[in-house]
Amino acid sequence: MRHFRLAAALLLLASCSVKQYFEPEPAPTAEEGDWAAVRNRATRTGKIYDGLGTNAFVKAVYLSPAVREARVSRLATWTVMTHEERDRLLASERAEAAAYDDFLVSLFTPDHPANDLDSSHSVWRVALVVQGEGEKLPREIVEVRMDATLRALYPTVDPFDTVYRVRFERFLPPLSGRAFILRLAGSKGRLDLGFD
Repeated sequence: MRHFRLAAALLLLASCSVKQYFEPEPAPTAEEGDWAAVRNRATRTGKIYDGLGTNAFVKAVYLSPAVREARVSRLATWTVMTHEERDRLLASERAEAAAYDDFLVSLFTPDHPANDLDSSHSVWRVALVVQGEGEKLPREIVEVRMDATLRALYPTVDPFDTVYRVRFERFLPPLSGRAFILRLAGSKGRLDLGFD
């Protein structure tokens, strides 16, 4: 009888407090709203082939001020940031955008040692080219840890990709609204990703 009363009490409690404690996926999803539209406009993809064989798959997102702001807005929604947290993150992103031209580059190579953008002796030469103004080499290239947030923000990133932040000193005037190329070139081939 005692177990029956305990079970009945638990059942009553459970029926009175039905509350959802989690969302099955981020809402809105990464493919909805301003974030998706701004990110997709700033994304370029390309492939390098050697005859019928693949040498590299590359995806690059130019982290323009608009992309950075849309990303902060989406992260603030997903993580339920306070206004103060959102403002601090937005200020940090604006400061980086004022100093650098950054790209998020995901790279897949079937030959794993060739996926070495962050190596000082990389098989790739990476350059940012602006017609009539020359080119700049990266200030730094760092591998970015692939986590659930990165995969949710950038759904085109494949689990077999290596993700890098490629940072250049800022072009003046700013690149937003201008044509430019992110170039990867080496013995495996050459790929010019055109942005405009």
